[in-house]
Amino acid sequence: MTNRFGHWLRGAAAALPLLLAGVTAQAQTLDAILKRGKVLVGVNTASPPFGTTNAEMQPDGYDVEIAKMLAKDLGVQLEIVPVNNENRIPSLLTGKADVIASTLQITPERAKSVLFTAPYGMHESMVIGPPELKASQLSELAGKRVGVARGSAYANLIAQANIPGLQLVQFADDSANLTALVAGQVNAAGTVSYLAAELNKRYPDKKFERKLTLTSNVYAMGVRRGDFDFQRWVNTFLFVNTLNGAIPKAYEKWMGDAWKPLPAF
Repeated sequence: MTNRFGHWLRGAAAALPLLLAGVTAQAQTLDAILKRGKVLVGVNTASPPFGTTNAEMQPDGYDVEIAKMLAKDLGVQLEIVPVNNENRIPSLLTGKADVIASTLQITPERAKSVLFTAPYGMHESMVIGPPELKASQLSELAGKRVGVARGSAYANLIAQANIPGLQLVQFADDSANLTALVAGQVNAAGTVSYLAAELNKRYPDKKFERKLTLTSNVYAMGVRRGDFDFQRWVNTFLFVNTLNGAIPKAYEKWMGDAWKPLPAF
């Protein structure tokens, strides 16, 4: 019995440094931010109303406002790291950003690369087009040019449908994609509900219609895999600021829509 206990004790002692190293790795980002006195938040500043540039040429929008709240609660300065749909996850993984707040839809595939926080918003992905376009399902877009923002969740959904003859035209961002639709360069465009509403406000004469709904998108912030300490802090931040009304108020301000309870994650 004594020998067995001795073997167990030596094994536990040998494993302790590895366990401590794991705890240190998980706490590393939060500790680094507090020591640095600055948090680096990746935001797509070319994707209004989530990220945009105001009249003073400063970052603005829903994600920017959330990032400001986050920095304030951390007690540190904020640095917005501009990202786009393609480089937002690489920016996180390479350390250019500590956390990304960039309409990052929660998907199993993305969860292989990032650790999601609790959600802080939701919208619908859809395909829109002019009144004369008849398409109630993706198969009816065969032979049509359909614009998408490269790297977006709805672009992946349309591509995965493998519709013969559907030409997927990829643009750098949502703005370029919808501009192409207005100019008639594409027959239809994948987009999301809040951008479709904004487009019809700007171009009421075009009378763009929702042709079909692809999915409901729940989006969250993303931190690096294994960074559980920081993830828990961000979840605490989101929980408290949802309860006190700060996040719902910001959502309604930027989205022009009533805040809806989000699914648990």
